Amino acid sequence: MMLAGKTPDWDHVRMFLGIARAGSLRAASQEMGISQPTVGRHLSALEASLAVTLFDRLPEGLRLTDAGRDLMPRAEAMETAALAFHRHGDAISGVRDRQVRLTASPWAALFLADEIGARPDGLFLEIRQSDDTQLLTKREADFAVRHGLPLTGDFVTRRLGSIACAVYAAPPLAAQMLALTRDRIFMDAPWACFAEEFDLYESQRWLLGHLGDAKPVFRAGTTPMLQHAIRSGVGAGILPCFLGDEDPGLVRVSQPIAALNSDIWLIVHRDLRKAEGIRIAGDWVADRFKTRQLRLGGATGHASHQCSLA
Repeated sequence: MMLAGKTPDWDHVRMFLGIARAGSLRAASQEMGISQPTVGRHLSALEASLAVTLFDRLPEGLRLTDAGRDLMPRAEAMETAALAFHRHGDAISGVRDRQVRLTASPWAALFLADEIGARPDGLFLEIRQSDDTQLLTKREADFAVRHGLPLTGDFVTRRLGSIACAVYAAPPLAAQMLALTRDRIFMDAPWACFAEEFDLYESQRWLLGHLGDAKPVFRAGTTPMLQHAIRSGVGAGILPCFLGDEDPGLVRVSQPIAALNSDIWLIVHRDLRKAEGIRIAGDWVADRFKTRQLRLGGATGHASHQCSLA
């Protein structure tokens, strides 16, 4: 596709990508945090500069034209270059040296939030719960803490340790479960777990696999919600040991489940690995995992009256 006139403005191209991915002006404006009229003006300006129509306006939304589809890989290449440029700028400018944005898997995010009082003086840390490593590439986060390594991307990684988990229940239900055989625990006890959108989580797959045709009596959208439900007595469920062991309203029914003891990794984009604030924050995260390894591994919980569900 030939361009008409001057080279398109990057902001116009950025809006084009947002619209193409969201499917409508309204959805793109919500995703990007920009007013819908502003998004529309950028699209109109880009179409005018290229002298082509990039989207068919349909009742159900916007659909890329042939010209729009042809432009997508070129626009994505511009996006990749722009993000790399800004990452390098962040690394050398020191603008955000001690204002660091971290994304973490749900259990790691809860653990780090509980440890935030021990952060170094002058370090301003934002923690967002997310498993999307693409946030690093898009500059929406500075580094990440994840269960597992990223499959793609130019990242530097550091193993932090692991987070053990076990089965917990309210005291009356725990007493009933400990009187059952291993097989009957899954068949006869009520169980609570995460919502269906989390069925790919290892802990979720493990539990649902043991339940077979049985259905959980309750599903929760977050770990704190699940913890509250288990404490209420609605059912037993899997929680990280650093949460369950310190909750006086819960009893650990099982030993830590070895099959679910996966590694936790610190992940940072190679362009940002030497930025002072990210280095300080990364060292703090690594220190918290090292210092609290007994707590994270479930060693501080009471070992008596626990069954093996391995």
